[in-house]
Amino acid sequence: MRILLRFLLPLPILALGIYVGWLATHKWKAPEEDLTPDRGERPTQKAEVIPLERQNYQITINTRGVVQPRVETSLTPRIAGRIESIHPHFEVGAFFKRGDVLVTLDPTDSESQIVSAEAEVARAEAALAQEEARAKQADLNWKDLGYTEKANDLVLRIPQLKEARANLKTAQSRLAEARRNRSYTQIVAPYDGCVRERAVGPGQSVGTGTTLGSIFATDYAEVRLPVAPKDLPFTPFQNSSSLAATPALIKDGLTEHPTGEDPTWEAQLVRSEGVIDETSRELFLIARIPDPYGLTTERPPLRIGQPVVAEIQGNLLEDVFVIPRQTLRSAFETLLVDLATHKIRRYDIAPFWTDAVNMVVDHDLPENHAIVSTRIPHAGNGAVIEIVDSLSEEPAVEAAQAVPAPIVPEA
Repeated sequence: MRILLRFLLPLPILALGIYVGWLATHKWKAPEEDLTPDRGERPTQKAEVIPLERQNYQITINTRGVVQPRVETSLTPRIAGRIESIHPHFEVGAFFKRGDVLVTLDPTDSESQIVSAEAEVARAEAALAQEEARAKQADLNWKDLGYTEKANDLVLRIPQLKEARANLKTAQSRLAEARRNRSYTQIVAPYDGCVRERAVGPGQSVGTGTTLGSIFATDYAEVRLPVAPKDLPFTPFQNSSSLAATPALIKDGLTEHPTGEDPTWEAQLVRSEGVIDETSRELFLIARIPDPYGLTTERPPLRIGQPVVAEIQGNLLEDVFVIPRQTLRSAFETLLVDLATHKIRRYDIAPFWTDAVNMVVDHDLPENHAIVSTRIPHAGNGAVIEIVDSLSEEPAVEAAQAVPAPIVPEA
């Protein structure tokens, strides 16, 4: 009995300790802190917007080309001879004026031909004078003989008179040819220009058709500018007459200037080639640039062969929406915001004109909306944003790292 009491007596004490421990772990446990953020108190995303208004948009077509001379000429002599002298400006890259004698051939042979031709003319004139005298004397002799009928041509020496007159004309023609050949000993510049190439030197003998050099005009240059087929409907280039009032702005396409201010040249479209290139399927327009080398102005020279970029003024699009490309979320999706509720929505656009900066839309867009220009990550339809005038650099960084804006169900 004593042994049984020894084992049963601790049981109530053990049970009481278990009960007290259970109360300490369950009944008296402090509530855990709720670490879940309150979604309703999450900060609203700030964003800049661009007003969505219809406006007029001037199309500018960007294209490229290479500066070419208006006209280029290969100088060739019309007679053979030895080069006597060369003009100091007949050097590669040198400029000359119209009428300058670029190359002079030895005139000795031409002057000898002139002397011979003048002697031949003198003999022909003397022969003609003699025949005219003989013809008059023959007519007098016929009348002195008492003939009443008119004498025939042989009696009056008419054939001999015609021959003498023809011989005189031939001699005069040869004299004129000799004098022309004398003038051909001087190769004269046909226009103001520049020397591209010189192929001969003093003392060299040249023949008819020998290339002396190559020159080109500098009064104005031309640029052949391609226009893509997709751009043609938005241009006034349907015929050459419509190009008369179309300006073009030419810029250097070869180098970047350290000042950051690239020089520009004003050009005028003068004609189109009238046919579509079979390889590129493009229409080529010809732009004319006056005084490309800046000889009469203080502009930087625009050299022949220099690559350039051109901006051509196209049609004026009226009453359209202009969507900046930088506001697009994908190829044709932009983000709009309702100015009344500040709720955003994704919107697909269908542009009918695009360039490197903007997309132009002529279909209707939601009223009382604006374009969200700030990049909002994970933007969903119905999210509410705060419209601000401008974002500093710090808020812009915070906006990029912000938690997505809460989704508010559409009413």
